[in-house]
Amino acid sequence: MKSQLEKFVMKLSMKAIPNNANYSGEIFHYTALKNIESMLLGPKDHIVLWASQFDCLNDFSEGTVVDKIYREVCHKLKNESLISEELFNAIVDVNASPNETFLVRKNGKLRIHRGEYTTYIASFSHSNDLLPMWNYYSKGDMFEGINLGMNAKSIFSNLINDFVEAGVSIEICPVIYTKEDQEKLMREFLLEIAREYDESYNHSVRAIVSMKLTSWKMLFKQKDFQHEQEVRIIVKVANKFRDVLPVKYRTNSGYIIPYIELEIDKTAMESVTLGPFRGTENQRNLQVNVLKQLLASNGYDVAILSSQVPVRY
Repeated sequence: MKSQLEKFVMKLSMKAIPNNANYSGEIFHYTALKNIESMLLGPKDHIVLWASQFDCLNDFSEGTVVDKIYREVCHKLKNESLISEELFNAIVDVNASPNETFLVRKNGKLRIHRGEYTTYIASFSHSNDLLPMWNYYSKGDMFEGINLGMNAKSIFSNLINDFVEAGVSIEICPVIYTKEDQEKLMREFLLEIAREYDESYNHSVRAIVSMKLTSWKMLFKQKDFQHEQEVRIIVKVANKFRDVLPVKYRTNSGYIIPYIELEIDKTAMESVTLGPFRGTENQRNLQVNVLKQLLASNGYDVAILSSQVPVRY
């Protein structure tokens, strides 16, 4: 017999369910040139990505954007008479859920686990040649950056195959920066909830709203970061099964940052782009050829590109 929550979920479109649609296409991971040794040429014979703990990222407002905008949208919809007083009262105080639902296989049996979790983020970009991103990897008047172009579907397939039944969930999604876009998503979601709502579903509606806020929490950022055009690999690890992905630690600008390593097959990488280069055209071409030889000798068959950003200094 279906629960009230299941019955209500079945009334909703795919856009309204808690999970986000996964991104497809090539995405680009900007990093320091020196990192290619640990990421691409290590002893494990695959690509190693670092995913940092969500609440230790460089934007201290991470995770705080969604709640404020959600309350504003609820009040606007009520004032516009687009949601009833009953629905408003039921949902206005809902917060993002601290729990997530995971699949876990134990002793040969597949079961559902719902509990607290820790989130890790690996950051990519839509674009392979963004000057603001190269600026993160400049030293003095020189650029020392590189980006790795990878197929998002291949990354997702790799990670799902490894962790789908291990208390880990994976999403690859673009970040949403403008308040207008964030409000539009929330309005569409809540108006669909309103169309299917009656008071008998109060508990189910609150649960669905809470889960939706949790999914948006990882994707709503301040407009100040819009230049990054970020696409995120979002890895949620159930705290009860956290040993499946051992936590490591690194330091950056005086902060200690927990992270996990994600192992991706080499075939997921499609291109490598060298950052802006200050030398001659011959020197640039030489570096492209050296990188091509280095990667080919380590089993990579990818396009080697160089930045076209026309900076002089």
